[in-house]
Amino acid sequence: MPFNKRLHILTAISLCCTIFASCSLDEKDLYKPVPEAIYSNPAGISNGVTGVYSKLRALYGSQKGFTATTMGTDLFQHGKDGGYKFMDDYSTALNPANGYLNEIWNDCYAGINAANTVLDKIDLVEMDDKLKKQYKAETRFLRAHFYYWLTLQFGDVVYSAHETKGVVTDAGRTAKEEIWKSMLEDTQFAADELNWTSSEYGRITKGAALHQLAKIKLLLKDNDGAAAAAIKVIKEGPYQLVKTYGSVFDYNNQRNTEILFAVQYLNNALFNGDGNQGHAFFTPAYDQYAGLKRDLEQGGRPYTRFRPTAFFRDLFDQDDARFDATFRYTWTYNNTATMPAGKKIGDTVVWQISPGITSLIAPNNDNMHWAVKKHDDPTRASVQDLNGFRDFFVYRYSETYLLAAEALVLAGKPEDALPYFNAVRTRAAKPGKQLPDVTIAQLNIDQILDERARELGGESMRWMDLVRTGKLIERVKKYNPNAVNIKEYHVLRPIPQAQIDLSTVEFPQNKGYF
Repeated sequence: MPFNKRLHILTAISLCCTIFASCSLDEKDLYKPVPEAIYSNPAGISNGVTGVYSKLRALYGSQKGFTATTMGTDLFQHGKDGGYKFMDDYSTALNPANGYLNEIWNDCYAGINAANTVLDKIDLVEMDDKLKKQYKAETRFLRAHFYYWLTLQFGDVVYSAHETKGVVTDAGRTAKEEIWKSMLEDTQFAADELNWTSSEYGRITKGAALHQLAKIKLLLKDNDGAAAAAIKVIKEGPYQLVKTYGSVFDYNNQRNTEILFAVQYLNNALFNGDGNQGHAFFTPAYDQYAGLKRDLEQGGRPYTRFRPTAFFRDLFDQDDARFDATFRYTWTYNNTATMPAGKKIGDTVVWQISPGITSLIAPNNDNMHWAVKKHDDPTRASVQDLNGFRDFFVYRYSETYLLAAEALVLAGKPEDALPYFNAVRTRAAKPGKQLPDVTIAQLNIDQILDERARELGGESMRWMDLVRTGKLIERVKKYNPNAVNIKEYHVLRPIPQAQIDLSTVEFPQNKGYF
């Protein structure tokens, strides 16, 4: 049974336990309080693990998740609409009352507590030892993943390795470096215990664990260790780079050889939650122009939240196939009711760039901007439907190559890094073309970040990538004209005010926020 359906079974069990909790003493053992009743048998543990996985949907495919990782970077400015533009311009409205950041804080801790509950209960249940180790490994991986988000966004945060019951008000902040060490232990356990493949698509495997291990070791500045973890995936794993970059994002090819880990969504409204909504956020308000209406094949429902910067658009070589696979910069007429004179359905839209100047290439300004196609979802029943069905790719094999290259560069071994770096660029070239060679002398952290932009732009990584590499302030100042207020303290988000207000012990706010 798919993970997402199991979650609903878990919810039903919880409801039943709550209803019967007040039964007679004779029934006390049968209807134990939640969550003990849920986690008292192998099926309950399985559903509990599924529940931990489900918490990832709050981060991947949601507007808040995209906003916290995309807005205010060197690659994306804010679009025309939306109420969180302050996360792009870094004004004083980016403060402890920020709703999205409060939700992300709570979502991550909900995932962590769900993981801790499974880990606290699992050894009390008689079940197959091999399956028990698998569930522990998956759950520890996921706990580390939620802490990755928390520590990169907020810095020092509350750390807990056990289930929390009720409201806790006396938990202080733990240094992020100490949390990273715990994340390392959790992820190493997963890498040691899990297999390269799983009979159920979507579960954590050894490859995903080693990939995450490389990221955590980079945080801890164990560059040789990070390189070793990434290279192990490349040398020993069952993965392959898909032949063409565009094929990676083909809606009908989502389960391809490049996906190490994806958050799953289903073409079934009952089990899809809020769905993957990424298709809307990068889509401009194209339907407000003559001859155009909303169209599933041209972006669907436009939320116009994120606009690519000029730096991002200009970052690609003319022979780089990733440019056309990433951006939508032309549209075709599809609305006879508002059709301009002399045009017909299917013609490429002609845009007025300035008085007397037209172009088939769309402008990229506050009113109309280029789109990102990676999250397109043409399978929704209606153009108005926000809840999409596309899986969200969290870890891709091409990123593993770039992690290996980054770690080797930071370890002072650029000559060893170059083959991994160039493997990504070789695949990126248009058929029959070759991208310009990058020399050993040119290979540095900025070159790595540029390549990560071309390869991974718009995939909910950039803000945290810039933070972990120490490049957020420099690159955002240089490449994002909206971020005029960014200051050194913006490398961390404000701790949600609700957390501080509930604390009965000292819980200091991050520097610069009030």
